[in-house]
This record gives sequence, C-alpha cells and structure tokens, in this order.
Amino acid sequence: MRTAKPTDWKTEALPAKRTPIPLDRIFLPQEMQRIRRGLVPEQMEDKWFIYWKDNTLYFHRSWTGYCIYVVHFAAEGDGCRMFEADVNRDPEQYRETSDERDAEMISFLVDVLLLHQESIFPSDEPSSEKQALMNWSQVGRAMLGQHPDDE
Repeated sequence: MRTAKPTDWKTEALPAKRTPIPLDRIFLPQEMQRIRRGLVPEQMEDKWFIYWKDNTLYFHRSWTGYCIYVVHFAAEGDGCRMFEADVNRDPEQYRETSDERDAEMISFLVDVLLLHQESIFPSDEPSSEKQALMNWSQVGRAMLGQHPDDE
C-alpha cells in the first residue's frame, strides 16, 4: 500500500472561513499506521484525497481539491489522540454548518476510508434512499467495501 503525499493530488488550502471544533478519540498504534498512509483516489467514485503531514490529517475532496477538514493529533501513551479539527466554512466550497455533524463525519470517514471498518453514516435524514445517496456522495465505492488501496 502506498502512502499519500501532499503532492499526489491537486489541492487547495483551507479557506479563511473556517471554524475549530473539538474532537476526542484515541487510536491504537496499528490504527495510526493505517491513518498515516492516507488515501489517494483511483476512480471517480473515490471521493476524498487524504494525507498525513506533521501530526495532521488533511481531507480534500477529490474532484475539486477543496480542503474540508484539517484534523490535529497528539501522541498519547502508545497511540494518538485526535483532539481538534479546523473545518471549512466557506459556503461556496462546503455547505455543512453543524460542528457536531462534522465531528461525526470525520470519525466516520476515518473508520470507513482509512481503517476499513464498518460505521454508521451520520445523518438525521429519515429517508433511507436519501441517506444512501448522501453516504455515496461522502465515501463513494467505499460504502460497498471497495477501497482504492485494496487493489
């Protein structure tokens, strides 16, 4: 499996319109190995480019290069704690405004895209059809258990 580097994809910096949100999740050393590898999209259905740099995980949308999340980690014991994220709040790039939903989405994306674990899609949408479309727009083929770095 290859490790994503910032130069592997077209990216844009996190815009000035942003907000910090608190996070609190600890990852084991073997989980951090996978997280640090990041993710380089290989198909149109791969929705994110994710890379690790300086104890920080960067999440960029693959089609636009927009930076949506910049997630900060700190060493804790044998593992690492995900403690804060800077979240894009430019409405022309990203429409979510709920800090709570973003915190849930970051954890979901880490679980599904980087750790290849099943996770419940964070949504209050009552329609299962709309929820499935929302899930597809976030993780693409990974919702079907197909990951770029598995190939």
